[in-house]
Amino acid sequence: MFKAHSTLSRREFMRAIGIAGSGLGAASLVQPKFNDVDELLSASSNLKYDHPWYAKEVDEPTVEVDWNTMQRFPKAKYNNFAQHLTTDEVKAIQAKTKADTVKQMTDSSKSGWYLRDNAIKMGGWAGVRYRMTLTTAIKDWVEGWSIIPTPAVLGVPKWQGSPEEASLLVTQALRLFGASSVGFAEILPSTTQKMVWGQMPQNPFPTLSFEGDAPKPVFDTAANKVVIPNTSRYAIVHTIRQSLDASARPGYLSDGAAGQAYDNCDIAQWRLQSFLRVMGYSSITQNIQGNGAIVGWGVMSGLGEQGRLQHLVTPRWGPMIRQSTMNIVDIPVAPTKPVDFGARRFCYTCKKCSDLCPSGAIPKETEPSWDITSKYDLVKPELFNNPGIKTWYFNHFKCNTTWQETDTYCGICQATCVFSKDDAASVHEIVKATLASTKILNSFFIDMDNMFGYGLTPEDQIEEWWQKPIPVNGIHYENDVFYK
Repeated sequence: MFKAHSTLSRREFMRAIGIAGSGLGAASLVQPKFNDVDELLSASSNLKYDHPWYAKEVDEPTVEVDWNTMQRFPKAKYNNFAQHLTTDEVKAIQAKTKADTVKQMTDSSKSGWYLRDNAIKMGGWAGVRYRMTLTTAIKDWVEGWSIIPTPAVLGVPKWQGSPEEASLLVTQALRLFGASSVGFAEILPSTTQKMVWGQMPQNPFPTLSFEGDAPKPVFDTAANKVVIPNTSRYAIVHTIRQSLDASARPGYLSDGAAGQAYDNCDIAQWRLQSFLRVMGYSSITQNIQGNGAIVGWGVMSGLGEQGRLQHLVTPRWGPMIRQSTMNIVDIPVAPTKPVDFGARRFCYTCKKCSDLCPSGAIPKETEPSWDITSKYDLVKPELFNNPGIKTWYFNHFKCNTTWQETDTYCGICQATCVFSKDDAASVHEIVKATLASTKILNSFFIDMDNMFGYGLTPEDQIEEWWQKPIPVNGIHYENDVFYK
């Protein structure tokens, strides 16, 4: 059996990886001594974010520089392409390039240069180009940026494929663009269409209607209305993981984790819209408040279950995601079904989020209800609760009051959920598998979660975040099924 802390000399390790006796010579004399593999693997991880042990500091760069000769470069006034050619030469090269790319995208003559690859390229640069245009017009949210080419502009046919093929392409694209999970749903008049907002939350707050046979969604500025044609009846939904480590530290660290994840949601969806535009399709993006019931779209697209805390609880990361971002699209995709992994059943017993909610916004009743939050004082629950689901209706007024009073997004319910784990130990997957098959051990698992101290970081340890190494985006990805 492999022993993680078995004794391993430096020479044995070097021999094992095939570099012992390869002319390292004196360099090996200054290498640190590792007693075992764990020490070696952790050697580069310290509080200073140092380079690996074999990188040393020097007084001068390895490339020689003559600072007396060097002057500031007028980059803004210089084009390293066109300024060396005549206008006709530039036009000729550009024309040939366009012809070559059209041929490659049309007949798929060169791998990596297909239409879908170009769409990935455009999507990858979409955020940068958007920020360069400095516009957030509602027209862009609905119709996309004019700077992103369509197949007609490129001189090629739009992409065509089955719904299953479309779902695969979109999933691959969104994974590259930053999405943690991706799902799909059909917008049906009798059901899911009712989860789409009637009025868009983007300024100037246009109404949204499903009508007509226009080739794509349009924003009618005169009527202040977004018209969605019959062809745009599909939803692409994605989530972005949020740092549990930061979220478990109440205050601005938790707030920052939420903001970063929201921003990443936007980045991914803008890239998606650009990708689809290049493919020949449209997408209505959303703002932070969504195009419809945010948790509902996550549920309907099979990305998780709605929990007591009224967040989407996902199988792998619990509610530690930000958010079910839903885009209305006209590319036919294959819907993904809702899932059941025991999360909602567990919420009947748990109540941990409710017990720790500082505002009392999460109900403590064991059973969910069809009744929305009861009226009290001057509070009008109909302004934040939408009837029609059996759940533990959330008191958004109480929650938002806490945000206002603390000058921060709270997030305690997310961080303390029993399902919010980074899976540093395999036992968490065993627990989740058990919860999915039976509820008999629910109370036991709640007690164990509390006993092991999972949840919020103790107040005297919150600031330690600034002195310890953290992974990229503050997220451990070992439990991502796509990386196994």
